[in-house]
Amino acid sequence: MPVLGICRGMQLINVAFGGTLRQHLPEDLEHEEHRRTVGSFDDADHDVRLTAGSLAARAAGEEIHATKSHHHQGVAEVGDGLEVTGVSMLDDLPEAIEAPRHRFVLGVQWHPEADERSHVVGALVEHATAYLDEDGVAGAGAIAYRSGRGSE
Repeated sequence: MPVLGICRGMQLINVAFGGTLRQHLPEDLEHEEHRRTVGSFDDADHDVRLTAGSLAARAAGEEIHATKSHHHQGVAEVGDGLEVTGVSMLDDLPEAIEAPRHRFVLGVQWHPEADERSHVVGALVEHATAYLDEDGVAGAGAIAYRSGRGSE
């Protein structure tokens, strides 16, 4: 099943794979560039360099990606089986991780859902649709939804 971890979700993927986190980036990096305005994406853009051919670069559709970023924690030690495929151009902080042994496990430290130009969420939807089609869970690109009460 395709997985996309956004911001804290990326951190959770890393910890689930046995990695660790930097607890407070302003202290570790001696700057506030990853969370310029607390509680806001205003003036929060910075560029991330994505590894050519990586899932992150394919999902973003480019190798230099402008991001909406807002976080004070980040990846320290990378979890087993994960690969850093994107780094902040500010300070080389990991900003994209993925699990190459899996079809689509991607974590991004930025917020693609807050950027109408981003293709990252769309890439997840495409992979989820293909996953459903291949496994016969839903047909011809349909995405099934079932509420907690069993209705569709």
